[in-house]
Amino acid sequence: MDELLVTDVLVIGCGIAGATAALRLAEAPDVRVCVISHNSNPAESNTLYAQGGIIGRGPLDSPELLVKDLQTAGDRLNNPVAVDLLAREGPPLLRHLLIDRLQVPFALTPTGELEYIREAAHSTERILHVGDATGRAIEERLVAALRAQPNVTVLCRHTAVDLLTPAHHARNRLAVYEPLSCVGAYVFDQDTGKVGTILARKVILATGGLGRIFLHTTNPPGARGDGLAMAYRAGARIINAEFVQFHPTAFYYRGNAEFLISEALRGAGGRLLNAAGEPFMARYAPEWKDLAPRDEVARSIHEEMLHTGANCVYLDLKSYLPRDQILSHFPTIYEACLRYGVDITRDMIPVVPAAHY
Repeated sequence: MDELLVTDVLVIGCGIAGATAALRLAEAPDVRVCVISHNSNPAESNTLYAQGGIIGRGPLDSPELLVKDLQTAGDRLNNPVAVDLLAREGPPLLRHLLIDRLQVPFALTPTGELEYIREAAHSTERILHVGDATGRAIEERLVAALRAQPNVTVLCRHTAVDLLTPAHHARNRLAVYEPLSCVGAYVFDQDTGKVGTILARKVILATGGLGRIFLHTTNPPGARGDGLAMAYRAGARIINAEFVQFHPTAFYYRGNAEFLISEALRGAGGRLLNAAGEPFMARYAPEWKDLAPRDEVARSIHEEMLHTGANCVYLDLKSYLPRDQILSHFPTIYEACLRYGVDITRDMIPVVPAAHY
């Protein structure tokens, strides 16, 4: 990158949010879009590691039912406007972008229809998936589409240092009294070791979360909260930062949470057991049991670990799903666990809650 680059829109981050925003902007041929990624592979993001699936609109589903499930899972602390928008516009937009346009190869039923499955906190089948590597399938299609756009520039190995805000960075110190604005970012080029300037009419922050700061986490190294820090310094209002999602089940090995174990395993019938081999979720969530919302399951596992003094609990899939179905539905998880000596077609899976994306 040159020391100065001028564009119409700068998108910081190339996960599903940043890539989708850039792709939508690129539909206007006279709009120049620049996307920066800290990694040599622009697909490297939380999205890449998402396993289970994405919300569609199942055969017995409705916007009203999805609103109800989302509000319940969020303890009714959700923004009602955002929930309603997601429930009504999300599934149709998913079909338009991911199915019709990008042709993401979602799983099909034997009759060739889209296969909708159920995951925790959903009261009906509405989850679309690509095996157990849904995020990878979506992200790779998004990045390929971005690269095909002539008015999109993707800069890899470029790390945003700070947002360029005249109130903070202008040479005229009286600019601090002016209304807040953002005109680009200072960006570190990892190859040259220099910091350059990208000027933009608009800036989109799509940098992911801060889950990497926790001991047990499924987040990749880039999820450090950089975007939140830059936004705060620029004067943005930060709300709900205390609501960090913890996934109930990350693979536990020698004191570390190594990788995500999708809740789709519980959706397929897997049960959580304590160190004594006893199912315990009915004591904490008698209605939903193992398919309770993530926060309830994560707290229940934590309580059970404290009660029993164990370092982890176990997920039993082998007792509820035949070997051939495990291998066909969860090949990525099977291979990942096998590298640690756990054969999920024969062994229970050690799991702990972990900060999730």
